[in-house]
Amino acid sequence: MKKLVLVLGLLPLTAMAEPPHGGHHGGGKPPIHRFGEADGEQHLPRFLKNLDLSEKQEADIKNLMKTRIGDGQARFKDEHALRAELHALSFSADYNEEQAKALLEKSAAMHQQMALEKSKLDHEVFMLLTAAQQEKLQAEIGKFEH
Repeated sequence: MKKLVLVLGLLPLTAMAEPPHGGHHGGGKPPIHRFGEADGEQHLPRFLKNLDLSEKQEADIKNLMKTRIGDGQARFKDEHALRAELHALSFSADYNEEQAKALLEKSAAMHQQMALEKSKLDHEVFMLLTAAQQEKLQAEIGKFEH
């Protein structure tokens, strides 16, 4: 179980690592921020693209996303600080495996909470769809699960 926690804790850290020299993937373009663009405009998730949403549904979903996502910047800063702390510990004469494990457990808990929040948000968005839109979305998702 401890090995699983360790592995789960490392996955988010490796996935968020930047390429060498501070570059970005995609030809030097900075990554798109998950919580909306710099202009404050909230964008709909790609999985809703082909569902022919009404203007009201789009507005309701954007409002839901805006209120449920909350302060993504604070969460990002917390996660960044945790990664920096683990990095500093790893390259320190004061390295302590128990401290490293504690940081990884904290990282795993943070990611579990974020995944739960996203799952709840996805369900709330799903519930705003009509029955026909729900069926169409489920059929599209089914194509990718095989």
